Amino acid sequence: MKLEVNNLSTTFLKDISFEIMDENIVILGSNGAGKTTLAKAIVNLEENDNIYFDNIQVSKMSAKQRAVALNFVPSKLEVYDEYIDVEEFLELSILNGSTKEDIDKLLQTLDLTYLKNNSTKFISSGESQMVLFIGGLLQNSKLTIYDEPTANLDNDKKIKIYQMLKSSYGFKIVITHDLNLAYRLGFRIIYLQNGKKVFDGKSKDFFKDENLQSIFGDCIKRVDEFFMVNFQ
Repeated sequence: MKLEVNNLSTTFLKDISFEIMDENIVILGSNGAGKTTLAKAIVNLEENDNIYFDNIQVSKMSAKQRAVALNFVPSKLEVYDEYIDVEEFLELSILNGSTKEDIDKLLQTLDLTYLKNNSTKFISSGESQMVLFIGGLLQNSKLTIYDEPTANLDNDKKIKIYQMLKSSYGFKIVITHDLNLAYRLGFRIIYLQNGKKVFDGKSKDFFKDENLQSIFGDCIKRVDEFFMVNFQ
């Protein structure tokens, strides 16, 4: 798997370039930094001619080719039929070798079997987040982009999502604000600031004290292996 982003500029992004070769990455950045815009550009929801996947220009791919190669899982569940139930919604995500049996397995893994026949209209924001995550796994694309996959989740569910992100469910890009999630995933990190790429490298280098100081100043405090906002 090879993804190339070549000199991408949009309303919110400024000359972004990087390459991913058979690896997982985390994209970090503050609100408005351009993280979601970058994700949408990679899958061509934000139209451009700057992205290549396995040496094929993404904008020239057919819908089927793109679905096999790339998937963007948004941070908010939006469905065309608000009364569609969870199982029906997830069935629409089945692709690339997944089956209906996988729906039951994944719902069970995340302790969500009780949601199977519930309308998507009447599930909580946290439940919606996990249903979207399962949908991403079911599409089973070569590279899946998860936008804030642990938002709105309690600690127990965050741990389950983290464990699944760490496992072998294909290659992935994880967009998050959560420094603790990024630290524990240990993936390569790209940090965006005001639409520019200001860091691209190993997780261990990003989390060095001098690098955190250069990016966040005194706003982030490390307590043992935990990162928190410093209100002092």
